[in-house]
Amino acid sequence: LEVVLPTGEIVHLGGTTPDTPGYDLTGLFVGSEGTFGIVTQITVRLMRKPEAVKTILGTFATVSDASNAVSGIIGDGIIPAALEMMDNLTIQAVEAATGAGLPLDAGAVLLIELDGIANGMESDAARIADICNEHGCLGVRMAKDEAERALLWKGRKEAFGAIGRLTPNYYTHDGVIPRTRLPEALERLLDISRKHKLRIANVFHAGDGN
Repeated sequence: LEVVLPTGEIVHLGGTTPDTPGYDLTGLFVGSEGTFGIVTQITVRLMRKPEAVKTILGTFATVSDASNAVSGIIGDGIIPAALEMMDNLTIQAVEAATGAGLPLDAGAVLLIELDGIANGMESDAARIADICNEHGCLGVRMAKDEAERALLWKGRKEAFGAIGRLTPNYYTHDGVIPRTRLPEALERLLDISRKHKLRIANVFHAGDGN
């Protein structure tokens, strides 16, 4: 990045290697969302399209089961390209808005996507399904084609807009939680929801703890 700081100084952050030595100042600057200065130039590396993609939908009775499955997947050494969670309140809103094919009676769903080399992807997908089943999964569905994959992702990408069907006003919180503490954090949110009679819809990037 080429950036201009509030002092007027022009500085360059990042480098040509994936892991530049020292602090991740590029990540810090991007995460500041414009409060640290102005980006005037961005240099990026073009990536090849993945050889294969597989999208998996896991259905769970509770958010605790789903979040435990997240920890199980990462703990097994599998790093999906995407690992997203939506709870029942979010599912209800998303289905009304997009008809993405999410199960309305699920306590939570995980949307998991693998991409990369085709060789070995089927075994990774099967292992993910096994891990989900080990954590009380009610069912695992593989997107059968690009149209089904696109529809599932449409539901996830439009989730925040869909919440507008539940209420005219809502407040969004972004948090960073260690993946192993997701069950604890979500149980606490449920307690807060019950105690204060406040509806809380959860939808987030489960795989990286954001």
